[in-house]
Amino acid sequence: MRTAGFPVFTAAALVMALEVCGPRLLAPAFGNGTLVWSAILACTLLAMGAGNLLGGVLADRSPWRVPLRLALMGGALSSALTALLAGPVSLGLSDAFSPQPSSQLSALLLACSLLFGPPAALLAVVHPLAFRGALAGVERAGRTVGGLYAFSALGSLLGALAPPLWGTEVLGTRDTLFAFATLPALAATGWPALGLAGLLLAGALWPRTLPPGVLERWESPLASYVLEGDQESVRVRVEIPMRPVLSTHPPSSGGNTYYEEMLLAWGLLKSSAPARILVLGLGGGTVARLAREAWPQAEIHGVELDPSLLARVWERFGLDDLGVHAHVGDARAWLRRLPGTWDLVLVDVSVGATPPAHLSSREFMLEVRERLSPDGLLAVYAPPPLNARLLGSVQAAFPQAALLERVAVGSRRSLDPDGPRLLATELGWARLEGRSLNLHRPHPGAPLTDDQGDFPWWWGMQ
Repeated sequence: MRTAGFPVFTAAALVMALEVCGPRLLAPAFGNGTLVWSAILACTLLAMGAGNLLGGVLADRSPWRVPLRLALMGGALSSALTALLAGPVSLGLSDAFSPQPSSQLSALLLACSLLFGPPAALLAVVHPLAFRGALAGVERAGRTVGGLYAFSALGSLLGALAPPLWGTEVLGTRDTLFAFATLPALAATGWPALGLAGLLLAGALWPRTLPPGVLERWESPLASYVLEGDQESVRVRVEIPMRPVLSTHPPSSGGNTYYEEMLLAWGLLKSSAPARILVLGLGGGTVARLAREAWPQAEIHGVELDPSLLARVWERFGLDDLGVHAHVGDARAWLRRLPGTWDLVLVDVSVGATPPAHLSSREFMLEVRERLSPDGLLAVYAPPPLNARLLGSVQAAFPQAALLERVAVGSRRSLDPDGPRLLATELGWARLEGRSLNLHRPHPGAPLTDDQGDFPWWWGMQ
């Protein structure tokens, strides 16, 4: 069993690493919602079933050692190819199919089958062959099979934890898969296998050159980021659909962004400057910077889930000078944890193309209402087609709810539709002259709840 345990361990580790890293590889083309992960798992499981059947047939034949080595090397090589080709294949299929949700679902399933099916099937061949090699007789069959399953579980544990806790942040998603692919190649033994393992390890550790205009590219367990710029400006963007740019420094002067709409929503109340502001989803710091520009005396707190983004933005964009109190962690947890009430709560969070379910629900909006001052206001980024459902959640918690362009607002007080334009004039934001700042009261959708909070799968593919 000792000689069979390592092949089973490495095969299980690589399969799990593929499943963990897969959503990140497909995110630029299809987003990183629940459906993407489900499609990867479905295609992987189907391929593993086919691989198990093939491995069982091969295990009944003799010799079985050669197929085992070929399966390990084939799984390692095909996994490396998946890491290399995932971007062009997924983007090419997404562009080749119609933008209709059903067509994009077909493109997603085809991409998962092409990219994850071959390595999953080849690595699944390993288990029956390894079991065949470990079984010397029926007397100890139960203990032997149980031990090999234990090795497989330990390998899966490594593949599940190492990428998010270490691999993606230190090596990146692609190089993490290269590193994991060296394990089955080593388990195959022999000079060809050692040569393949050496090439894969060299590929994982080979330094990457950055394209012109890119200052830094990094990954965290939550997202992939690119910092771009020149002598005039710097911007950070996240490599997922619909939310490409997180922040620009100095701020872009063109148009009116939804960031400005969120702040100008305060004008709906016709109140004096807010004293305490809470930004849920600090991101690149754009909202906090604009809030400080608008209300220099306000106490501003911001919450950001990704510490790597916060550290780099703080350093590059000089956000220390803004006097913003930054907190790292989940927005809803910090909403409950921070003391006092807030005059203005700004919610700008997303997981891929859609907001997290627990930050879109009626229960979350009710928690915000409890933490707002009596004359306070909630402003939530709500782009179409998400706006109707988000407005439904806001309206379930607030007597006054409406849409200010791309922002859903809620308050206990009545809303003045002329207020945002008057506030823009008061703040001296001349760049917004002639821009649309209309208040809408469409029929809201059914409110999202903590129990049933996900948006329909196809909204992440718009």
